[in-house]
Formats: sequence, structure tokens, C-alpha cells
Amino acid sequence: MKQGSLTREVLRIAWPMVISELSDSLYSIADTYFVSKVGTVALAAVGVGSYLAWLFFVIVALFSIGVLVYAAQSYGAGEVKAARRALGESLVFGALVSFAASVAVFYFTPSLISIITGPNPNLIEVAASYFRVRILGLPALAAALMMDSVVRAVGATKYSMVAVVSSAFLNVVLDPILIFGLLGAPKLGVAGAALATVISIAYMIPLEAYFLKKLSLTPVLSMRPAHVVKVVKVGAPAALERLVFSVGNNAYIAFIARCGNVALAAHQVGLRIESFIYMPGFAFSVAASALVGQRVGAGEVVEGKRVGMEAAKIATALMAVLGVAVALTASYLVAPFSPSAEVAQLAAVYLVLAGLSEPGLALAMTLSGAIRGGGNTIVPLVINAAGLYAFRVAPAAFLTSIVGVVGAWLAMFADVYLRGIIFLVVYLRYFLKLVKKVV
Repeated sequence: MKQGSLTREVLRIAWPMVISELSDSLYSIADTYFVSKVGTVALAAVGVGSYLAWLFFVIVALFSIGVLVYAAQSYGAGEVKAARRALGESLVFGALVSFAASVAVFYFTPSLISIITGPNPNLIEVAASYFRVRILGLPALAAALMMDSVVRAVGATKYSMVAVVSSAFLNVVLDPILIFGLLGAPKLGVAGAALATVISIAYMIPLEAYFLKKLSLTPVLSMRPAHVVKVVKVGAPAALERLVFSVGNNAYIAFIARCGNVALAAHQVGLRIESFIYMPGFAFSVAASALVGQRVGAGEVVEGKRVGMEAAKIATALMAVLGVAVALTASYLVAPFSPSAEVAQLAAVYLVLAGLSEPGLALAMTLSGAIRGGGNTIVPLVINAAGLYAFRVAPAAFLTSIVGVVGAWLAMFADVYLRGIIFLVVYLRYFLKLVKKVV
């Protein structure tokens, strides 16, 4: 395939997902905006609750990433029935596992949060009220993401865009109603922000089911683990990667939390605004996984390598431009979301560093997605895990004791560039040796 055609194919698959991921950022930015009106402690609590929630979203990744790779390769090989059965089995077993996990974790919430925050009773109480609602929504998140993964795996990203965008706007509408008790609803504070997110995610399930039916991909529900074993085998290293990454990020946020509530709130504000830059990176990562997976499933491994690299080039260029724009306008962007001038000043520093780090992050995200699409989920696990702890967590522990929260952000800056360079070298030199068919 010619270079121009390759670029058009990547963009055709990726642009609806870019819009989807940008809309998905509305979940976070809406929470941040409305919760910031409640106060600094509330904003810091949502940050802690979100990081802890990501830790348990690993259970979702076990199924959603595996089913994406399996469905993409099945589709490329012309085995649509296998994709339907894999999704159906994954939905059943994913529901059982995620429900059991959510109920178990619910009861240990305060203890888990205190590990991150240290002895801070007020922050722990508010963060727990947010996290408990989010964790009970884990089964809905699992079902929605697995279904959406199959829609994306076959290239029907416009359907995915409709589901995610409408869900994000529903969350924006529900946030002020449930947080502040508008229109006769109870005033729930940060728990209302969490409930708005859970309801908005649950809304996606029937919509995704409708799209799957239109694509002739209606899941075949079954308790027989004929295909889900393969899905989990592919997804396990990716889920382990998420687990290691989430543990590392929780250790990272713990160092930030010990710099005080203002530092934690500033990190939350900066991170949520930055999501409008890095979420398109997720879109290109998924696009790379889907397109590479389809090529590998069809036996076109060399073409798979080319399409993965093309996705990385486009993502890096886009995120570099967006990153510079955010760095230049940081002080203006943080103002509406900051409950105090002190928070705004620190959040602006975060955005400058984060914005300038986006090219490295784009390379790491997109190329790791391409390698996963090729059926190898172990190499991204090793690189991302080793990089996170060696380049981010360990330096943050040292630097925060010297220069405060800015030290943690400097470690983040170095981490994404070093991992991006490593992924680029590995991809260019070893991709053909790393690929394996899973169908």
C-alpha cells in the first residue's frame, strides 16, 4: 500500500477515536470544574479516588484489551463468528470477576485510601465517598469497554465515537445536578460526580449492543470458556502492565499527596487539562492495535509494521503541536478550575512540563499499542513497567524531598521521553520477531 493510502487509512480509523477520547476527557474535566467549586479538599479527594480507581480498572483491561486484539485478528482472518463468541464469553466472565472485585474492595476503601494520603482524616473521608461509588460501577465499565473494544477492533470507530461522545455529554449534564442537588436531586458532593460518571458509562451498554447488532457482531453469551481463555491469555500481560503501572502511579501520587493538599489539587487540575492532549494518544494507540492486528491476522506482517509506524508519526506530530499550545497558554487554562491562586500557579507549572513532554508520550503509547496488536503484550509490559519505576517513581521519591511537587513532575517529564525512545528502537529493530498470531 502506498504511503498516502496508509496515512488516509490510519486517519480514517483514528479521527473518530480522537474525538471519542477528547469527549472522554469531558468526564474528567467536568468533574474537575464542578468539584473545584466545592473546595481544595474535594478536588484533591477526587484526584486520589481516581488514581485508586484506575488500579482496579486493571480487571477491565484483562478482558477489554484481550478481546480487542482477538477480535481484530479474527476479523482480519475472516473469522467473525470467533469474535462474537469471544466477546460473549468475555462479557459473562468479566461481569462475574468485576462484580466480585467491586464488592470486596468496597469494604476496604478507607484503608486503601489512607495508604496514599497518609494520616489525613478529612481527605480520606471525602475520597472514600467518591471512590466507593466508582468501584461499584466496575461491572458496567467492564461491559461497556469490552463491547466498545470489538466495535473499534473491526474499524467501526464512528459508532464508538457516537457512544462515547453522547455518554460524555450525559455526564456533563448530570454532574451539577448530582453534585449540587439541582432539580430536586439530593446534594451528593463528590459522590455525585462519581455517580454521574457511572450512570453515563452504563448508558453506553445498550447503545454498544445496538451497534454490534448492526455490524453482525452480536455477542454469543456462554459460560463455556472456549475463547475467553485465549482472550485472557492475550490480555493478562496487558492487565499486568496496567496493574504494575497503576501501583506505580499510586506510589507516585502518594509522593505528591505528601507535598500537601494544594500540590495534590494542582496535580489534579493539570492532569485533567492535559488529558485533552494525551487522550488522542490513546486513540492512535487503539487504532494502531486494530490496524496492526488486522494485518497480522491476514498474514501481512510487514504491512502491519508500516501501518503501526504511520500511526506513531501522526500521533507524535499532533500531540507535539497540542502540547506546545497548552504549555504557552497554561496560566489561562488552569484559572477556571483552580479554587485558589496558589493552586493555579502550581497547576500552570505542571501543564508547561506536561505539554512539552507529549511527543515522547505519543511514541510510547502508539508503538506499544502497535506491538500489542501484533499479538505480543509481554514486551510493552516489560518496557512500561521498568520505565515507570526506574524513570518516574524512584526519581520522584528523591526529587520531591528536594524541590517539592515539581520534582515529581520533572521525573514524569524524563520518564515519557526515555520510554518513547526505547519503544522506537525496539519497534524499528525487532517488530517482525515479536509478532505472533493469536487466532
